[in-house]
Amino acid sequence: KAQQREKDSDQQDKALAELLKAKDRLEEILRQLREEERGLMLAALESRFREMLARHLAVYNGTVALGQIPEERREDRHRARAIDLARQESEIGLMAEKALTLLKDEGSSVSFPEAVEQMRDDLMTVTRRLERADVGELTQALEKDILESLEELILSLQKEMEKQQQQQGQQQQQQQGQPQNQALVDELAELKMLRALQYRVNRRTRQLGRLIDGEQASDPDLINQLQGL
Repeated sequence: KAQQREKDSDQQDKALAELLKAKDRLEEILRQLREEERGLMLAALESRFREMLARHLAVYNGTVALGQIPEERREDRHRARAIDLARQESEIGLMAEKALTLLKDEGSSVSFPEAVEQMRDDLMTVTRRLERADVGELTQALEKDILESLEELILSLQKEMEKQQQQQGQQQQQQQGQPQNQALVDELAELKMLRALQYRVNRRTRQLGRLIDGEQASDPDLINQLQGL
C-alpha cells in the first residue's frame, strides 16, 4: 500500500507538471491572439482614416475653389456644386461614425473616441453649411480642423503599429503568467491626443472671436459653435 501511494503521488506530480505546461502554452496562444487582434484593429482604423482623409481633402479643395468666387458672381451651378460637396462630406461623416463605434466597442481609449466624436460633429456642421452654399472662412476653418484631426489620428495609429512590431519579442518574454489585455494605444498617445484636442478648442475660439463684433455673439450659428466648444 505504501508503494502504491508513492506511485500515485509521482503520477499526480507528473500530471500537475503537464497541466502547468499546457497552461503556459494556452496563455502564450491567447497573448498572440490578443496581439493579432490589436494589430488588426489598428490597421483597420488607420486604413479607414486614410480613406477619409483623401475624400475630405477633395471636399476641402472644392470648398476653397468655390470660396474664391465672389458671392455676387455665384450661379446655380456653384450652389449645386456646394450641395454635391455636402453629400460627399455626409458620407465621410458616416465613416467617422463607424470608426467611433469600433473605438467605443474596443473600450480602452478615452481621448481617441473623443477626437473622432468631435471630428464627426465638425463633419456634420460642414455638411449643413455646404448645403446652404456657405463656403466662407468658418466653413473652411472647420474643414482644416478635420484634416488636421485625421492626420493626427493616422500618425498616432502608425506609431502604435510600429511600436507593436518592435515590442513583440520583448512582450513574449515579459508576459509570463496571466495574460493581460493591452490598451489599443498607450498613455503617452492618449495625452498627446488630449493636447491636440485642447489646442483645437483654443484655435477655434480665436477663429470665432474674429467673426464676432464686440464681446457677445448674436449670430445663432456662432452661438451654436461656441456652445459646442
